[in-house]
Amino acid sequence: MTHNLGVDVGGTFTDVIVFDESTHELTIDKVLSTPENPSEGVLQGIEEATTKAGTSVEELDLLFHGTTVVTNMLLEETGSRVGLITTEGHEDVLHLARAWTPGPLYGWMDMEKPDPLADLVDTRGISGTINSPDGEETEPLDEAEVREAVRELEAAGVESLTVALLNSYLNPEHEERVREIVEEETSELPVSISSEIVPEYGEYERTLTTVINDYARPQVIQYLDDLDASLNEAGSTAKMNVVRSDGGLMSSAAAKSRPVELALSGPSGGVVGAATIASKKGVPDVLTLDMGGTSTDVSLVEDGTPETTRQTKVGYREFKSRSVDVNTVGAGGGSIARVQLSGSLQVGPESSGADPGPACYGQGGEEPTVTDANVVLGRIPSGVQLGGKMDLDHEAAREAIAGIAEERGSSIEEAAQAILDIVNENMHGALRVVSVERGYDPRDFGLVAFGGAGPMHANALADVMDSYPLVIPPGPGVMSAFGFLTSDVQNEFSETYLQTDDDVTGDDVYDELQSLREEATDWLNSEGVDEANHAFEYFAECRYFRQDIQMSIPIDIDNLRSETGLAEIKDDFESRHDRRFGFTLDAPLEIANLRVIGKGTIQGVTIEAADLEGADPSDALVATDEVYFDGRYHDTPIYDRTELRPGNELAGPAIVIDDDSTVVVQPDHTATIDRYANIEITRGDGQ
Repeated sequence: MTHNLGVDVGGTFTDVIVFDESTHELTIDKVLSTPENPSEGVLQGIEEATTKAGTSVEELDLLFHGTTVVTNMLLEETGSRVGLITTEGHEDVLHLARAWTPGPLYGWMDMEKPDPLADLVDTRGISGTINSPDGEETEPLDEAEVREAVRELEAAGVESLTVALLNSYLNPEHEERVREIVEEETSELPVSISSEIVPEYGEYERTLTTVINDYARPQVIQYLDDLDASLNEAGSTAKMNVVRSDGGLMSSAAAKSRPVELALSGPSGGVVGAATIASKKGVPDVLTLDMGGTSTDVSLVEDGTPETTRQTKVGYREFKSRSVDVNTVGAGGGSIARVQLSGSLQVGPESSGADPGPACYGQGGEEPTVTDANVVLGRIPSGVQLGGKMDLDHEAAREAIAGIAEERGSSIEEAAQAILDIVNENMHGALRVVSVERGYDPRDFGLVAFGGAGPMHANALADVMDSYPLVIPPGPGVMSAFGFLTSDVQNEFSETYLQTDDDVTGDDVYDELQSLREEATDWLNSEGVDEANHAFEYFAECRYFRQDIQMSIPIDIDNLRSETGLAEIKDDFESRHDRRFGFTLDAPLEIANLRVIGKGTIQGVTIEAADLEGADPSDALVATDEVYFDGRYHDTPIYDRTELRPGNELAGPAIVIDDDSTVVVQPDHTATIDRYANIEITRGDGQ
């Protein structure tokens, strides 16, 4: 019997999901994370989940792992001490940075500019010049100077080294030689060169991204080494794949070399999983809503493919790394509600966290939160246990919300509803950013909601956005871990091109892409992917000549060499530009960068359709409770999700409970259990 396992390490919980390849059953489990040593929580979660699934660590075939280790390291600034070797005269590149003004209005007044991750005291400039645009050596590398710099930095106590030389994206020879010298002088220091991490123009972004890679590298190496050792000791022979920020996978060895690719490892899994489920249902265009305890992540999926970006942002730092395009807002179940001096109500971004948590947790929390509001209104029914384990204190929730009600001069129910209305509006704003503000009409998209709190709020948001159908997948609280099982081995290979459509032909572009494809093929082979499972995607980063707004345009490689190949790329670019910005220009198209995505398909999970049964859900009915909707209480049936069957129909209002989430179906809506065990919610008239 063979099993595949996905594990997602979050700040509070580590989520685990096990897929049985013979029965196609999914088993989910949650354990507390162990921030002081994340590998301990991972191993504990794996052992508990495999036992719950009736198997063992030894029987695992594939293991998919996503982690917030790099994210937390960047936010908390707890990474390694990085030494930077750069071209003489450019030692201040990280301090100069890019001009940027934080929002909202006058936000710059409160901003404290973070210190560069490589301090000037640990930066050395060296002689040697590569010119632009030819990439020719105009001054040889001073190797003696390099050796002296390496010795000084090692003696100073740096824990990793970054080499980022001017114009190395055009000719990496100097950087490659510096790396050789570093390895000759010291075998202990991890070293990265910018021409491999980001082989593109943009000295600041290239340097910053490579420094971030080395800032995280020693700890990631230690973490993955500890995890590998623990799994081996437990008897595991499973191949471990680490989840990248773009939703793809790479081996543990590759992750140790390029940890910068893990910055958004966790959130990407949820979007990839949601895209897979929606496509299986025949709804390829969806918005995704992942609402947890502290924040909500939203994204857009078009034609079954999550939107990606090459500008990843963590905290104040924005760097070049491909990731799923996720917009995050401080709206979660633990978001705290306060009445401002003006009398207005504010919800978030402050959160009660997991300790003490919302008042209803009964752990000493007193401030009113979104979860408390849901408890007061009956959206989380009496008798429901958080995570199937924790009893909720309904009286404490009412007391917390009563303070808001008194300040606003309203009833407790009205205050609770106001809290939900505001947090929903905050999430609505985030959804508009990834849809309306990018030229998409949300009415053309469905909505997939997951996370511990997402299914409670999704129906209200679907109404506001008019985004139907609303899909609540099974196990929404562990959707990121599920998404890992649907991911493929993946990596990106790029180069700076800087040619206009007046100067090159489709054949020229084709030849460059084939060269990048060879690199992608070599990498997939090194990851152990059988050539029969290789797949490639081709992109051009395009802009108008002498402009700097770039858009990623997919390329049909088979059509590129036809007479209309380049013209079709420009037409696609102009269509996207017009949709997003409302205009086009009479100017040549410039291809700034070319990219190839190499993929190796992995079958980590199978989603199968079940036969439809009757519409009557009465076998799943566990209670009827008073739940507050539209200004009054309604007699509302409460259903156990584990007892619902494909084909069952639930007339709203209704509440569906499960160990990891609660689903709210509003009045005048209908929920149907589809063939894949999703809850699909539509308006009462089916529209």
